[in-house]
Amino acid sequence: MVDMKKPPASVTMDNIHEARFPHEQDRSSDNVLNLKEAAAVLHCHPKTLRLMARAHKIPAVRVGKLWRFSKERLRDWLEAS
Repeated sequence: MVDMKKPPASVTMDNIHEARFPHEQDRSSDNVLNLKEAAAVLHCHPKTLRLMARAHKIPAVRVGKLWRFSKERLRDWLEAS
């Protein structure tokens, strides 16, 4: 019987930390922003950005319930505006 209160022995705090909280230097090379990050870059409220993404007014991709924004595509979109 599996004890549901304990994680598997292969899961360590180091593994969880790396999976959920990438190092800042790794994030700087990442080309994808989440909704809050993109809103901060564009100086708008996340709800406004979500509405723009739903209306296809800004380049975005929906992954499940989450919106993702490419830095490069946002830059191109801003230059075209």
